[in-house]
Amino acid sequence: MNKGTGTDIKKSPTRGRPAKAVDMSAQPKAPRVTKKPTIYDLARLAGVSPGTVSRVLNNRDKVKAETRELVLRTAKELNLKPQVSVRARQVAILSEPTFTDRIEGYAATLTAHLSFAFSRRNIGVILPSNPLEQLPGAFLDGVIAVTFDKGLQHILEELEPRLPIVYMDKFDARPQQYVVCSDHYASGYLAAKHFLERGKRRLAFMGSDLVPLRERRKGYIKALEEAGVPVDVRLLRPIEDGTTHAAAIAGIVKGGADAIYAPGTSFQAMECLHILTYVMGLKVPGDISLIGGENEGVSSIQNPPLTTIDEPLREMAEQAVAMMDLLTTDGKVPKRRVTLPVGLISRDSVS
Repeated sequence: MNKGTGTDIKKSPTRGRPAKAVDMSAQPKAPRVTKKPTIYDLARLAGVSPGTVSRVLNNRDKVKAETRELVLRTAKELNLKPQVSVRARQVAILSEPTFTDRIEGYAATLTAHLSFAFSRRNIGVILPSNPLEQLPGAFLDGVIAVTFDKGLQHILEELEPRLPIVYMDKFDARPQQYVVCSDHYASGYLAAKHFLERGKRRLAFMGSDLVPLRERRKGYIKALEEAGVPVDVRLLRPIEDGTTHAAAIAGIVKGGADAIYAPGTSFQAMECLHILTYVMGLKVPGDISLIGGENEGVSSIQNPPLTTIDEPLREMAEQAVAMMDLLTTDGKVPKRRVTLPVGLISRDSVS
């Protein structure tokens, strides 16, 4: 009995004995937390300030090219990318360096329409002068491929698992690829029908053996077959590599053609018109009729004004940009492949 308190105090059985050691290895371990890298980690590894990192990742200016490349390369190593919702999106518009009309014609016109459409949506655009060298080091949210040779297509296919890529006029696309195109098959079909309705029977097709031209050629031949007009393969044969347009046109005329379809929006028909008129001394449409691709503001002022197939390049650009806008904001596109209709503009080069 404790006289001071009147309370009984019982000794604990372990009181005064040393505590037993606890085996920590038998205890469950707390989960390891992996810290996500920040722009401060990136700045430290790249040897630049956090402000410089911020300007690069948000696609701002006032950063040297070599510094930008270093930051982007380090960011890829860290797998660090800011949320699209808090940064300016940036998309590359590509054509291969060897394509002949990057400055004017099909690729140039389509690139201009794409650039304006992106600017209206506040999406930044870069136009690499040499995609094969510059694309692997670029920091992008997506790519629009206007034209693409085998080398560029190989790089794009490697990027597809990581970036949304929209192809223009890719007629051999796989089902999982995103494509916007005009109806090239209908282009050939409409051109041939127009010739046939005006009594032409010796129809020629001028173009190389590229996939888009094969589509047009198929439609061209289909219209001939439906009309029961014999198909002369010599007049429809693709232009071989190394053959000049002048030599190809001379062969077509020698083969007895009374009409030529020179498709495309890169002034192919105007070159054909020049050769027929000023090199060979023929009259269009008196001696031979001609249909080309529409070049807005130019086809109509030729002598004679050219009958053309109008491809909706502006609408194609709008569709591609709308598709990319959805793809870069985790949206779902209604269709992976969009094909837009074409139309024939009748003028004076077909009699």
